[in-house]
Amino acid sequence: MSDGLSGVGSAPFNVGSHIHEQTRAREAIETHLAEQRVEKEHRANHTHLEALREQRLDLGKAYDRFGAKTTADRPQGTKLNIEV
Repeated sequence: MSDGLSGVGSAPFNVGSHIHEQTRAREAIETHLAEQRVEKEHRANHTHLEALREQRLDLGKAYDRFGAKTTADRPQGTKLNIEV
């Protein structure tokens, strides 16, 4: 067995299948990351819309139907931290 191939096995001939597996794994990871990004943006938009709805309701309580400011009890110094 001095042909020089006795210890090699099938590794050099299997390179193509490893490339396809790596490509499929990379595409699966990219798809998963894209889905996570879309979900994060959706949650951020939903949170932003909820905050805007709350502000609109607060403004509705602060002013009467003629546009005059009322003395509604609102906490002072409230800050909204909205991630967009």
